[in-house]
Amino acid sequence: MLHTAQDMGEAQAVVDAPSRPVSVGLRERKKEQTRRALEDAALDLFERHGFDRTTVEEIAAACDVSPRTFFRYFATKDQVLFGDDAEFAQMLVDLEHRPVDEPPFRSVRSSVDAMIETYADERDRLLRRARILAATPSLQFHAPHVQIGKVEAVVDALARRDAAAGLKPRVLELRLAVGVAFAAIRAALDSWIADGATGDLFAAVDEAFNRVEAGLGT
Repeated sequence: MLHTAQDMGEAQAVVDAPSRPVSVGLRERKKEQTRRALEDAALDLFERHGFDRTTVEEIAAACDVSPRTFFRYFATKDQVLFGDDAEFAQMLVDLEHRPVDEPPFRSVRSSVDAMIETYADERDRLLRRARILAATPSLQFHAPHVQIGKVEAVVDALARRDAAAGLKPRVLELRLAVGVAFAAIRAALDSWIADGATGDLFAAVDEAFNRVEAGLGT
């Protein structure tokens, strides 16, 4: 079968066109824009009307989307305030690939760097979240349960790392190390927010971890 020059040119254009990467990149950017818009709308409504009196329908309407769209990005209304599950899921993946001979506390410390960088870049949002949490008793009750769930998830990730290397489970050591690491992060973050988030969050977290490690001798 003979091909004309036009046919060949069109075929080459199809091969050369980076349509898939461009479309995927654009789709991801749009998803992130929608997520940010929903989060901004939620924070605005929480501050104006209170968390408990704000509905998912109102948040969605503020962004001109459906409640179903909201739930594509946030499993629940309070997830807007308690962090990004995707970032935490990535942290768990990173933990499973940390060196098996690395102390658990050090593994957690190394894996939170990217999350802390996100916190530092989200100064205003963190302050707004802190104010909303402080003004909402129901969320103050819920927050410790969220923290416990994350601690358990990190312990499980480290246990999977150990199991993959054929090591005997060391549940007590993992629970102690992860619990203390999360307490250090929480203390640093709370102090940073209490100071108006004007200082260096990295420095605050490093100081907290350094103090703990000095006490643990690890």
